[in-house]
Amino acid sequence: MSLNEVIFNRNKSGLGAPLLDKDHISGIVFYNDTLPSGFASNDRIKKVFSLEQAEDLGIKDDVTAQAVEHYHVSEFFQKNPKGELWIGYFDNPTGSITFDEIQTVQEFANGEIRQIGVFYIDEQFDALQLQAIQSTVNTLKTNHMPLNVLYAGEISGVDLSTLVDLRLSNSENVSVTIGQSGNGKGAELYTSTTKSVTDLGAKLGSISFAKVSDSISYVEKFPMVTASTEFDEPAFANGELVKSKPRNQVQAIDNLGYLFLIKYVGFAGTFNNDSYTATSTSNDLATIENNRTIDKAVRQVRQLLVPKLGSPIFVNADGTLTYDTISVFKGLSDQALAQMESNRELSAFQTLINPQQDVLTTGELTITLELVPVGVARSIIVNIGFVPQINQ
Repeated sequence: MSLNEVIFNRNKSGLGAPLLDKDHISGIVFYNDTLPSGFASNDRIKKVFSLEQAEDLGIKDDVTAQAVEHYHVSEFFQKNPKGELWIGYFDNPTGSITFDEIQTVQEFANGEIRQIGVFYIDEQFDALQLQAIQSTVNTLKTNHMPLNVLYAGEISGVDLSTLVDLRLSNSENVSVTIGQSGNGKGAELYTSTTKSVTDLGAKLGSISFAKVSDSISYVEKFPMVTASTEFDEPAFANGELVKSKPRNQVQAIDNLGYLFLIKYVGFAGTFNNDSYTATSTSNDLATIENNRTIDKAVRQVRQLLVPKLGSPIFVNADGTLTYDTISVFKGLSDQALAQMESNRELSAFQTLINPQQDVLTTGELTITLELVPVGVARSIIVNIGFVPQINQ
């Protein structure tokens, strides 16, 4: 018989309790021929709410084959302790990679994933990989399961001056991160693996933590340095420190649409340079936040409109839509978007339904949604100078 005692069972996953909304739900795809102990060839996808749960599945820092994956999962939960992360492990592909595994994970998660990271270092980064990813995302959008992809490519042997222009990739749902920690665990792993480690987990966690309208370049909200000082020395994923590069070269890399890490003179900490996607700057979806915002609007409105499929549409004697019909569909769309406006994820919106459309012949009702996004202060311009007097 044991001594009398008050016994506490410590819950290791309390901080990982799911949030009410689903904007934080994320995924990550790893290509690794060696599976962690909690995975199997016929059981490759798991959902975790904490680093401890991932470790219980065999994704451990002291297991060489999973050390990099542990690092990214750890950094994800550093940035969003209440995140929800679907982890998929797949064998390195033979032949050209298609990234179909993104669709596999999203479908397994019943379309709930909003953003997914992809870590693939078996071959050097090529912009054609982004088009393959975008093709997969386009299929998911068609199937009403939109998501955005953060891709960590292998650039360990790449001269930064030869980086291709992502603005020509036409991959509006894909972002490429070439940031990496030049100190701490990230630097150690880069040295031991001789491959790009990147800041994939930390950036994915930041996106997960953000409102859909937030840019992860928001300095006040998304500092990247953790308590362990990880990322205190920003580097590129070829091992070169950001501070070792001329400012005009760093600016040139930014102009090409890559994500990485920077510092600001006079401020402690490290921050994200921006939130670009791999498409032209003239594209409305050239940022992660614009994609996440419109994806959320689509999901919210669809949720209210699907029950109306097959419903009667009443028209006036002249064939135009009745006021009541317009009011029903406008009211449902407005209801979905008003919540986003209230959450400050939209600046404004408008629902338009043309009463002249010929629904009787076509069987189609067209609704136009106009969204005014939340702006991002990418530059703050201050005019300053001396004057002889202040005019009140």
